[in-house]
Amino acid sequence: MMHELPVLLHQNRTLADEEFKVLLTSDQFDLDLATLADSVRREYYGTDVYLRGLIEFTNNYCKNDCLYCGIRSGNQSLERYRLSEDEILTCCETGYTLGYRTFVLQGGEDMGYDDSKMINLILKILIHRFIFC
Repeated sequence: MMHELPVLLHQNRTLADEEFKVLLTSDQFDLDLATLADSVRREYYGTDVYLRGLIEFTNNYCKNDCLYCGIRSGNQSLERYRLSEDEILTCCETGYTLGYRTFVLQGGEDMGYDDSKMINLILKILIHRFIFC
């Protein structure tokens, strides 16, 4: 039964909760499942490696005060920063010249960036992307 679970998961894309528990707590998990997962990855992505540029544009501004987090709002010793739009666009331009074609904007839950600001920023990045080409 144990050796059948990775195959069932691969074929059906799901398992019953109890079957997942058996699979995840088994020594066979690493071997059989990793082999099948790798075959799915190769089917969709081949052997190419995809890199994304990570831009931490407001990573240490956050409205939350989660005790486990170093950037929590209650951490008074942290020097906070936000990149300007120009700095973000410069990061994208530099990344593009280095061969990156996708970028991740990472930040805390910063009230300084509402939906409309994010939309405008993303549109500017897309417009600049076509200028870089």
